[in-house]
Amino acid sequence: MLHLKFNKDKSKQELNAIEKKFKQYSKEKITPEFNVLSLNRTDIYAHVLRIFVQANVHSTLKVSVSQLLDFLIDVAEKYTEAPYHTFYHAADIVTMLYYLCHDLNANKYLTHLDITFLMVAALCHDMGHPGYNNAFQKSNKTDLAVRYGDESILESYSVDLTVELIKKHKLDKKHKEMNDILTDLILSTDMAYHPKLQQESHQLFNTWSQLTATTHTFPSEDRLSLSRILLHTADISNTARPWSISKQWSDLIVKEIYNQGDEEKKLKLTLSAGMDRDVCSQKSITLKFAEMIKPFFESLVSLLPKSHVLVDSLASNRIQWECLELTKKRKMRRASSDIIIQPITFKRIRLGFRSQSYPTVLYHHQSTSKKMLPASFPVQKSHHLLPLEFKSSFIYGTSANSSLESIVLYHPYDQ
Repeated sequence: MLHLKFNKDKSKQELNAIEKKFKQYSKEKITPEFNVLSLNRTDIYAHVLRIFVQANVHSTLKVSVSQLLDFLIDVAEKYTEAPYHTFYHAADIVTMLYYLCHDLNANKYLTHLDITFLMVAALCHDMGHPGYNNAFQKSNKTDLAVRYGDESILESYSVDLTVELIKKHKLDKKHKEMNDILTDLILSTDMAYHPKLQQESHQLFNTWSQLTATTHTFPSEDRLSLSRILLHTADISNTARPWSISKQWSDLIVKEIYNQGDEEKKLKLTLSAGMDRDVCSQKSITLKFAEMIKPFFESLVSLLPKSHVLVDSLASNRIQWECLELTKKRKMRRASSDIIIQPITFKRIRLGFRSQSYPTVLYHHQSTSKKMLPASFPVQKSHHLLPLEFKSSFIYGTSANSSLESIVLYHPYDQ
């Protein structure tokens, strides 16, 4: 039975639901296919709680499962309702971090304490993120920029919120170094450190490749370096996830990016690169980011050979974006050609490459009459025909005397 000290507003029914889901999720395997965006609030608490328990976070910190849940709920409350940087993002990073450690074998290099600090850092790393990045904070001279200076503004804010909750829940009572390690890990999630982390990955490989096969312990600084690399990997992994999940995260990221661009225009600030919805498409934003992080993922394969699946997903998702773009272009080119049905001439909207053997046909919504159409034209709907709805006024003009009904324009799919 779960009992909370701080979040007493959670009803017995809610806690029972979390506990039930916790037991259910504990039987399921954690993979990159797990989609946290499909979960409700109760489910997300249960999912994160089961990962923390399976990673022995509660045992390492000497707290109960109830105390751990109390902490998770407090963390969730510190996240904002930004499109992307929400508690769901944090839960997704925790999920991928567990996968990296337990399925891709990163845990063989780390201690239980290392993994515990990693999980807590992943959960807390974007607390308080308002949906506008460090550059926006700096250029707009926000309160956060005034408070934290020019570097890692949002990450520094997340660190302060993390330390505050760690002290509130007394999670550091057995590990006095906890706050220092969490500070290091959370600050490393600033994308400004991306090149440095890629370099650290190469350095670790060069160091560890010289170790003997019997080496089972690694220096603390090397383990901390690997922890930074793993946290960063999980944090930018949405582009390397299965397509259906990757696309959902891309939708949210781009929404947040466009929101910032809109706000910068409104405030007459210098527009940040890649944030103008009138210039930058979702595809271009996503693929540019994927291209930037690709070398980082490739370097990770040297440390964790099984992580090649992430590189494969990057390549696969690029193909999916290209196919999506091609599909959009084809749809645009499937508009009608010039059609003449006596006594009315219909304007060509856009030329498409369609089979000449299938002329475009106009059907009236309210009539099945063939009087206006040549006898050779089919009038029944077919799964080979693509409907495009138009109001008659759009084609015939806006004359109030027109007696024509709304129509549907059909043409066959491209073969």
